[in-house]
Amino acid sequence: MLTRRGFARDALAGLSRQALATGALAVLALAAGLVVTGGPAAAAPGAECPPGQGNCDVWENLPGEPGDDEGDGSGSGDGGGSGGGDRVCEKDDGTRVPCYDNVLGWFNSADDCYYKRAEPQPPDVEEGKTAYLRTCSDAGSSELVFLTDPPAGFAPPDPQQMALDLYANLVLDPPEIRTAPSDAPGLVGVPVWLHDASSWATIRKTDTEGGVTVWIEAIPTKIVWRMGNGETLECTRAGIPFKAGTHDPRRPPAEACAYAGYPRASSTKPGGRYEITAVKHWTVPWGSSTGEGDEDALSTSREATTSIRIDELQVVTR
Repeated sequence: MLTRRGFARDALAGLSRQALATGALAVLALAAGLVVTGGPAAAAPGAECPPGQGNCDVWENLPGEPGDDEGDGSGSGDGGGSGGGDRVCEKDDGTRVPCYDNVLGWFNSADDCYYKRAEPQPPDVEEGKTAYLRTCSDAGSSELVFLTDPPAGFAPPDPQQMALDLYANLVLDPPEIRTAPSDAPGLVGVPVWLHDASSWATIRKTDTEGGVTVWIEAIPTKIVWRMGNGETLECTRAGIPFKAGTHDPRRPPAEACAYAGYPRASSTKPGGRYEITAVKHWTVPWGSSTGEGDEDALSTSREATTSIRIDELQVVTR
């Protein structure tokens, strides 16, 4: 996990503000958009991605000061592997114990027992209650208890915050543009085949912290082609590469992504070429072992550019 947690700006509007309540915030607007050109982690002009961070347009949540809690001797701490500042957990006899144990869960100083949310939840849990496994040192075994509120000291990390950390470090490649024609000039009115050779597979990332597991999935949804003449084409697939002798360049098959054709030559454009920009979009749903998640909160995009020359066929007659 990041020491300084990254929050995606476009996610904050759709997510609960509860994820921001765990520490003092220092808000830094680092970039204007989630667009990468020519590489997997390039920032907008004037901004730099932190090392290893794939999404540059983030808000940063600085950790809160140690000991922000009420000082009840519970919560995360030395033995938990899950943040929590300098808090210390002690039994009634003064013995220090880990505030979090990977097997037992979170320590409750009120009864010297550990509590861990039962996963999966039993089918007979009463509405409004949650099942926990309680393990007390004197009993030596665990029992299932049903509580309306989490026990004192039960302080797992916020799944939303964990999901946004995964999102901030999500590395996605920009489109790999292929066109037909490519090496030779195209002709006015003849379709231009467009193909993204980068992967369209779903990317899944997971993380476990403090007994909570969170996952996100980056799912390619569409690619928007800006053709350099004010026209755009939206495709929900990568397209297919053109194969001479197999495909008719004037009749792209249904699975192809093809622009119908430029209405005029590119001779008046800079360098005598049309600049084509491909913007690839992903939705990034997330979920967690606690049942929290969101199918629509996160999204991102990457872009790349290329250019193409379009000539006008001249016919000489007598």
